[in-house]
Amino acid sequence: MKRAQRATGDLGETLVELLITVAILGVSFVALLAGLATAIRSTANHRGQANADVVIVSAADAVKSRTYVACTSTSTPSYNPTTGVAVPAGWSPLSSYVTVTGVQGWNGTSWSPCSALPVDTKLQLVTVRVVTPGIPSTTETIDVVKRNPA
Repeated sequence: MKRAQRATGDLGETLVELLITVAILGVSFVALLAGLATAIRSTANHRGQANADVVIVSAADAVKSRTYVACTSTSTPSYNPTTGVAVPAGWSPLSSYVTVTGVQGWNGTSWSPCSALPVDTKLQLVTVRVVTPGIPSTTETIDVVKRNPA
């Protein structure tokens, strides 16, 4: 009886070769998942920035539409930036995300705190700030110049 001879090129795979293949596939999979996680995080950041931009423009318009309050009697709550503001989902209550952080008056050469001005110069710089809810949060700030037309 004759024994069957193996072809010289048909030796099969060794255990070491299989382990190296599995390791390479594992590293590739982890790299792919890390790339997807980065893309998801970037998308969340961009969405927050876009929402903050929409809200801050709307809040600035709300401050502009308010009646002028003399600088000698004004404070940051004098201009409520939350009335009539377009709000994305999840931004309730809006007052905890949109605030007026400062009101300054013009002293003839620069902006000063209203408390430092002896008289109202009929020109104000109102600073509005928006902080997006969630993590990561985005902060946007805009300055609105108000003038008393009277």
